[in-house]
Amino acid sequence: MIISGDNACLSCLLHNPSKATEVLINKEKKANYLKIIEKSNLNKITRYVDKKELQRIDRDNLRQSNDIIIRREEYSPSSLAEIYNANKEKSIIVVLDQLTDQNNLGNIIRTCLLMNVNGIILPEHSSATISGSTANTSAGAIEILKFHISKNLNRSLEELKKNGYWTYSLDMKGELISKNFKFDKKTIIIVGSEGKGIRKNILTNSDFIISLPQDKIEGIDSYNAANSLAMTLFHHRLNI
Repeated sequence: MIISGDNACLSCLLHNPSKATEVLINKEKKANYLKIIEKSNLNKITRYVDKKELQRIDRDNLRQSNDIIIRREEYSPSSLAEIYNANKEKSIIVVLDQLTDQNNLGNIIRTCLLMNVNGIILPEHSSATISGSTANTSAGAIEILKFHISKNLNRSLEELKKNGYWTYSLDMKGELISKNFKFDKKTIIIVGSEGKGIRKNILTNSDFIISLPQDKIEGIDSYNAANSLAMTLFHHRLNI
């Protein structure tokens, strides 16, 4: 796997240097990266090359290539048990039901990390994948935030419920979140796909269905999925 761009690559070097198999740096910018390469003990796998070689290697992503590219191992999912902690009094997990837009996925991962989310859960099929693109769109947050790939989302949710979690699905027809709305101490927030929303069977099994306040504008019916989640997580942080 190739990741490129300063934010994604520096996050890998800072948080997961052992996952890097090769580091390629624009030789004209060598001085900018020497300290972190030495700190991460990656001198042996680092090469300083022409800018053109960086662009040749990552030709499909020229805007992100910048001055550094890393070849790293594939991102590894966590088990469901690693996402939650049965002994934790307070916990929040985000579930993405068939969200396919890579930019939304990256933005959500970055927001979740900054809002102290324990981890995210994605279905095995019909979902944006965790890839080199995710490293870019999440600005490197995927190097830190745990993720679980669920073979059966309903079963995963049932296991979490048995461990004290309550599920909150974001849907336009749900209960409006007011300033006095309170989440449970162990909360799961579910976000649906950009077009279809949350699947009916998951929505039906949710403990709560919630929505965000918005003005009625002709032709624009809802918030972007990543923005909806960001607002919901902010409210959760203020009121838990």
